[in-house]
Amino acid sequence: GRATMRHSSWASVCLLCGIGAQLCRPLMAAPAARPAEDTCASGDGGRGCERSTTGAIQIPGMQTTYEVLAPGTGAKAVAKGATVTVHATGVVKETGKKFWSTKDPGQQPFTYSAGVGQVISGWDQGCLGMTEGEQRKLIIPAEEGYGAGGFPAWGIPPGGTLEFTLECLEIK
Repeated sequence: GRATMRHSSWASVCLLCGIGAQLCRPLMAAPAARPAEDTCASGDGGRGCERSTTGAIQIPGMQTTYEVLAPGTGAKAVAKGATVTVHATGVVKETGKKFWSTKDPGQQPFTYSAGVGQVISGWDQGCLGMTEGEQRKLIIPAEEGYGAGGFPAWGIPPGGTLEFTLECLEIK
């Protein structure tokens, strides 16, 4: 069966993919730093960012980009160490195939600790600065997702680019 997202211990199970942490951790290595070309002032938690030609915002030092689909209404923003609850839908960009959604029957919102490596690096860094109520689309290249091996059990091919649509429900 499909792995659940309800595990809370990084020591035993990866919070995003549900597989043993010892298998997933190598895929979450930090990418090499990239120089910033342009910075923007909003929506990035004060970290600076790069804008792509499509209007997406590039996370500093990463290849992951995000686009704000709907602004948040809350005063709190996701910061390192915060406990965050989101609705999430993941799609393989190359195929358009949905591999996970917290909105599917039997699923529930996903809760994790932000910015501390409990989820794939593109998600982890891509959610920093989000406010409660905000909806964001992340485009996560393989290097900041599941890597060269992909995650075949979920239909994520080797080198697959991920597209996550996230809605920030709560920040603690």
